[in-house]
Amino acid sequence: MTVLMKNKKKILFIKNLYQNPKFITNDIDILSKEYSVKLLNFKSRKNAFIIFSLMYQFIYLLFNIWKFDLIYIWFADYLSFYPVIFSKLFSKKSIICAGGYEATYIPEINMGVFTNASLSKSVRAFCVRYSLKNCTYILPVDETLIEHTNNYIYSDTPGKAPLKDGIKEFIPGIKTEFRTMYLGYDSELFKKPGNIAKEKSVVSAGLIVNDDEFRRKGFDLLINAAKQLPDVKFVLIGFNDENLDKHKNNVSSNVELHKIVPYSKLIEEYCRAKVYAQFSLFEGMPSSICEAMLCECVPVGSTVNGIPKIIDGCGFIAEKRSMVEIVDTIEKAINAEEALGKKSREHIMKLFSYKNREDALIKLTRSILS
Repeated sequence: MTVLMKNKKKILFIKNLYQNPKFITNDIDILSKEYSVKLLNFKSRKNAFIIFSLMYQFIYLLFNIWKFDLIYIWFADYLSFYPVIFSKLFSKKSIICAGGYEATYIPEINMGVFTNASLSKSVRAFCVRYSLKNCTYILPVDETLIEHTNNYIYSDTPGKAPLKDGIKEFIPGIKTEFRTMYLGYDSELFKKPGNIAKEKSVVSAGLIVNDDEFRRKGFDLLINAAKQLPDVKFVLIGFNDENLDKHKNNVSSNVELHKIVPYSKLIEEYCRAKVYAQFSLFEGMPSSICEAMLCECVPVGSTVNGIPKIIDGCGFIAEKRSMVEIVDTIEKAINAEEALGKKSREHIMKLFSYKNREDALIKLTRSILS
């Protein structure tokens, strides 16, 4: 056993210390089945932490990069800059998983990295561009993160052109190889027990830490829709303390606002709700809608990035950012047959299973490391 462990290929797995969603921890679990995986976290909440983390990362890589066969990084950002530099210097392969933030810039909601609005933002954009141009592979979670036209985001603004984004839009001529790799979900973890009945309710979840995220996730639209659908309960999950206090007194009586909750509570809410709503302005491949569909929610969403592919005949799409369309899609989903929720579960199990992600990731890393 000791000999086998010594012969295992070694992967350095780099992520933000404060980002631990299932899709990142799933990759750690998948890679650990076949490789020896070392986790290197990066603190990036404040500039002082970023500078300290960059210094620590530089020293760690200087003395340890030779030990690893592959560098695996979740998101292009400050945290990917030194790992990609050292990978090139020491002839190591490097992978960056792209989730969305490194594929756009939307000034109205302060979304994305490709802006020179300040010195720190210029440095960040430089780090992202260098990382993506010089890593071995980019693994976007959806094809639209490579090239995309967002026709939804400005559809309520007369005369404004659609938003063109995607990595190739911001890094013209990029030569790095792209391998789209969808996220995967555990259908046994996200599963509605037979004794739980669906309620006449709509659920939506996101990490709501500021007004920009509140609007990006479409929570403003859902609060307005609730006023027009008083007999439907709306459950919005993921507020930090500040934003919960800010919004809790400005919603109708049929709206429940919740803080960030444990996965067990989130799954419980998915299982109860008839409908899951994702009227985002921008997304990569939103995990919450896939998780909710596994719990037999009928999905409704905007025609943005990976959302139409996820819903794909199992729910209803709003083509424009209009309250008429938002309310209409929600009503259709609320009144849909229960069989549509079961179809949603089967759709995610087929196209976006944990096993699919596992097989694709192991196949790629084996080809790189063979």
